[in-house]
Amino acid sequence: MSQITKKSIFLDILFTILTFGLFNLWVQLRQMIDANEILGKDDFSAFKVLLFSLLTLGLYFSWHEYSMTRTLQYKVYGDNDWVKPLWTAVATFFGLWFLVDSYQQSLLNAYIDRAGPRKGH
Repeated sequence: MSQITKKSIFLDILFTILTFGLFNLWVQLRQMIDANEILGKDDFSAFKVLLFSLLTLGLYFSWHEYSMTRTLQYKVYGDNDWVKPLWTAVATFFGLWFLVDSYQQSLLNAYIDRAGPRKGH
């Protein structure tokens, strides 16, 4: 977890608005990298998300957001309920991805808070 640091949700939203959504591409990539670091394996791939989202006209992106949220909820709260993160797929489908990204970042920040400082850092 040496590379993972807490990020400002406010700044993510602000820069996303100022760049007309382009900054969110970085937010997505950063969150996938952080989630993979937490999991210790490469479950989330930007290339895969981009490819399958294009092939499915965006439907895969809704699945990706749901899957990542469910995984992060489990890592932070130990909650493996498949129903609770369903709102993320629906919100993403209707263009409210920035809410999902904000929630995912709050989960990543909560994980960092729970993990606490590591020895030697």
